[in-house]
Amino acid sequence: MRTLRTLTFTALALGAAGAAAQSPQVAKEVTSDSLNFFGIIDVALSYGTGSVANLTQLASGKSSTSRWGVRGFENLGGGLAAGFWLEGQINVDTGGFGTATSNNQPGGTINALFGRRSTVSLMDFWGELRLGRDFTSIFRNRDDVDPFATTGVGANLADALTIDGPTATRASNMVAYFLPPGLGGFFGEAQYFMGENTQFSGQPNVNDGDGYAGRLGWAGGGFAVAVAGSRTRFAQTATTGDIEAVNVGASYDFQVVKISAGYYHDEIKQISPLTATGWLVGAVVPLGATQLKMSYSSYGTDAPGDPRGDKVAVGFLYSLSKRTAAYGTYAYLRNSGGASYALNGSITAPDRHSSGFDLGIKHSF
Repeated sequence: MRTLRTLTFTALALGAAGAAAQSPQVAKEVTSDSLNFFGIIDVALSYGTGSVANLTQLASGKSSTSRWGVRGFENLGGGLAAGFWLEGQINVDTGGFGTATSNNQPGGTINALFGRRSTVSLMDFWGELRLGRDFTSIFRNRDDVDPFATTGVGANLADALTIDGPTATRASNMVAYFLPPGLGGFFGEAQYFMGENTQFSGQPNVNDGDGYAGRLGWAGGGFAVAVAGSRTRFAQTATTGDIEAVNVGASYDFQVVKISAGYYHDEIKQISPLTATGWLVGAVVPLGATQLKMSYSSYGTDAPGDPRGDKVAVGFLYSLSKRTAAYGTYAYLRNSGGASYALNGSITAPDRHSSGFDLGIKHSF
């Protein structure tokens, strides 16, 4: 029983959100009583073209977000374990670090040394209790089915254009619970996060940034499916209100090709509610040391004119070693309904197209 529990601890320390073996967060195994330094350095030549302006740049994190971090795991005995995870973004092109939303608020960002993740956990056979700043459930469900891992010019439009606000990807001040592995393929999580606003009497935005999210799925035999949902509270005005999101993702690995799909429904409950819908279909084809990737994604809102973007992306990743890879991605985006979305920092006029490419290299350590 002790051996079984030790194995369970290891799986949980790797990130219980990846119980379906889908999560890209986990790069290396964390062993008992261990401390690991890890990271990814990713930089690319990036080009975007639009009807108004083009842009060429050296950009960081176009296949995987450049990052560095430290994580540890300790067996406390008696079937209990503790772990921590600190992870921050690196902007390789400038040498800078990343930012984070300030207490889940829409009013701006702060410099964040560990803005990607900063958590401490307790783990046992019953699962994992995790406290701190982490990915939200709705993001994990978007990320898991995107062949381009919601990164770079090929990223799922439902992620790149999402109206889900400050908690679309991560939330601060979070209390989360993750189901343990070994439940017949079922995996899941529940999250509650706080905006931590001072509670003055009659203050309309006292609950801004408070919210909850959850995810439940099943994986087995090459198939995985999960549904996720969230609600983040904001005072109702002409441009703000509670943000609600629901999405579904599924994938099947045929070995010769892995196919995936997702559907997304987001809503801002402002005085005149704004609704967005989107979808994605994708595939990854392994060919020895090469992966071929492709996707078609669409995302739009019911704002006047029903603006929408539709994008096709194709790319490759070639492994030079176990830790180093070269990659390239090309994407073409078509606008309709008055939309003027553009790729890789370019500018395009309403209802005109945009295209772009990334050509880069990444190294993991």
